[in-house]
Amino acid sequence: MKTGTLATKLMLAAIFLTVLVYFAVNLIAYFSDPYSTAVAYAYTGEKAVTVSGYVVRDEEVLAGGGDLVYSSRGEGERVGRGGTVALIYPTVQALDDANTLRELSSQLEQLLYARSLSAGSQATARLDEEITAALSSFRGAMADGRLQDAGEQGEALRTAVLRRSYAFFGDMDLDASIASLQERISGLSAAAEADVTRVSAPKAGLFSGLVDGYEGILNLENIQEMTPETYRAITPPADISGVGKMVYGDSWAFVSLMRSEDVKEMQEGDTVTLRFQKGLDRDMRMKVSYISAEEGGRKVVVFSSGKYLHLATLLRHQNVQVIFESYDGVRVPRSALRVDGQAVSDENGQPVLDSQGNPKTQSVTCVYCLWGDTARQKPVQILWQEDDYILVAPDEEALSAFSSEQARESRRLRPGDQVITAAADIYDGKVVR
Repeated sequence: MKTGTLATKLMLAAIFLTVLVYFAVNLIAYFSDPYSTAVAYAYTGEKAVTVSGYVVRDEEVLAGGGDLVYSSRGEGERVGRGGTVALIYPTVQALDDANTLRELSSQLEQLLYARSLSAGSQATARLDEEITAALSSFRGAMADGRLQDAGEQGEALRTAVLRRSYAFFGDMDLDASIASLQERISGLSAAAEADVTRVSAPKAGLFSGLVDGYEGILNLENIQEMTPETYRAITPPADISGVGKMVYGDSWAFVSLMRSEDVKEMQEGDTVTLRFQKGLDRDMRMKVSYISAEEGGRKVVVFSSGKYLHLATLLRHQNVQVIFESYDGVRVPRSALRVDGQAVSDENGQPVLDSQGNPKTQSVTCVYCLWGDTARQKPVQILWQEDDYILVAPDEEALSAFSSEQARESRRLRPGDQVITAAADIYDGKVVR
C-alpha cells in the first residue's frame, strides 16, 4: 500500500513538472520571439479640429403658444404661403376632443384599407413586409438617437400592425367596426372646429416646431460681419415663445470662433468637410464663406451650405469636427516601417549590375510581411503619420521595378497582411518560421 502511494505521488509530480516546463518554454518563446507581427487593416486618417458654434438659418417665429397647441406639420416639412401649420384650441377639452377625432379618423382609414385587401397569401406577404420594414426603420432611428424619425416610424409600425390584425377578419366584423367609428367621428366633428385659431405660414418655407430665442439674434446676413467680440456676446433672450417658426430659403450656415492657427488651414472660398456630433447623420461639404479679423488669437469663421436644410431645422448649438484633409490607406504600426534596398531589374526581369558587377539597388520605404515561412518586402508610400501608427499605400513606382504582374501583386500591401513589427536582421526572403 505504501509503495503504491509513493508511486502515485511521484507520477503526479512528474506530470506537474512537465506541464510547468511546457508553459515556461512557451512563455519564454513568446517574449523572446524576434518576429512580432500585427495585422494591417484599412483605415481613414483625418486632419481635423473640433470646434463649437451655432447653426444659423433665416427664420421667422410664429406668434402664439401655450399647452393647447397642435402642430399639423412635421419637422422640416415644406409649407406653402397661407398653409396651416398649427391649431390653437380654446380649452383642454377641445384639444382632447380634437386629438380623439384625429385618432379615430386614422383608425377608420386603416380599417377601410384592411377591408379593401383581398384575402390570401399575397395580401399577407405585403402586410408582413410593411411590418418588417417599419420595425427595422424604427429600430435604426432609436439606435441613432433620431427621435423625430423614430416617432414617425413608430406610427407607421402601429398602422401596419393594425392593418395586419384586421386584414383577414370576416367582412361582418370589419363592417361593424367601421360603422361604429363613423358614428363616433360624426358626433365629434360638429364641435371640433369651434373657436379654433389657425396659425398660417406668412411665406413659403419649412416648418419647425422648435423656438429657442436665437431666431432674432442670428441670421445669414449678420454673421457675415461678425467679430470675435460680437460672437462672445451672443445670448438668447430669457422670454421664449411661439408655436413654431418658418425657415426660409435653401441656405444655412455654421458659425464658430476658432483658433487662428487652425484657421490658417483655410481661406474664404475653400470647401471643407464638417461632421456634426449630433442631429445630422452625414458629413457635410460646406464652403468657407467668411473669416473675420483676428482678436486675441481667435477668428470667427462661417461655413455655408445650400443642401439638406430640412435636416438642419432642429440644430443650433453644436460641437463639430472640421476636417481639412482625409486619407484612405492601410494602417500599420510605426515600428513596422523600414527604409531598405530594393534590387533593380530590367524590363526582362534580370538584375541590373553596377560598374563593379554587383546587383544594383535603390532605396525604398517598405514593410515586411509574412509570406508563408519567409519575410517579403512590400514597398509603401506614407500618407499620414501619428505617434503609434502610420497610414500607407502601395508604392506604385517601386512596384513597377518588377517586370511581371504576378511579382508586382505579391509585393502589394493589402489589408489583412501580417506585418512584421519587430525583427532583427530582416531581409527579403529570410525564413522567419
